Amino acid sequence: FFFIDTATTEIYTEQIVGSVRCVQETGINAEYMGTVDVSLILYAEHEFNASTFAARTTVSTQADIYSGIVTAIGTLKGNLHGGANEAVMEFLGNIKSVGEAYTRMDEVFKNKEKMMGFGHRVYKKQDPRSPIIKQYSYQLSKTEYGNPRLYAVSEAVEKRMIEEKKIYPNLDFYSASAYHQCGIPTYPVSYTHLRAHETGRNLVCRLLLEKKNTF
Repeated sequence: FFFIDTATTEIYTEQIVGSVRCVQETGINAEYMGTVDVSLILYAEHEFNASTFAARTTVSTQADIYSGIVTAIGTLKGNLHGGANEAVMEFLGNIKSVGEAYTRMDEVFKNKEKMMGFGHRVYKKQDPRSPIIKQYSYQLSKTEYGNPRLYAVSEAVEKRMIEEKKIYPNLDFYSASAYHQCGIPTYPVSYTHLRAHETGRNLVCRLLLEKKNTF
């Protein structure tokens, strides 16, 4: 995991990006900073999702807030919640071209495989956060250190899912290609670490308020 140094003049996002990036040759530039900064805002805890429910359940037993946050982070690790963008990157990383993406999606539909990064419990049609992070992924793909093939493959997968299943991507889908183009690995750190930072900050405030009003 990584820690935030409150004594430094570096801003919050810069410390996070510098801690988790595995590609250091290009340094931490404005594109990386902007992408991660926006993603943390988009991933801010909202609605009554799995990690929020788990944390509030833990604290409702009069356990301390630290235990509530640990519970939430454990929930985030699962592919059906916080780990979805890592599962997306694992899927996309095995596809080498747009043509191969179409062939792979045929297999997905035939075998009725579950696609991570699509659909949302609250947003029944389109997750309004998805087009925002998609734009950042696209902008990164146009830079000299971007990955246009990965972005094109992502678009091909999105197109097939909408055409065949009428299911739209959620925030996790394009955050996978965006984080990858920022040089952020899925191992030994993970995309979940990034989300845990933002979710954790929001949950601390929520749990403090809940304890104040309940106990």
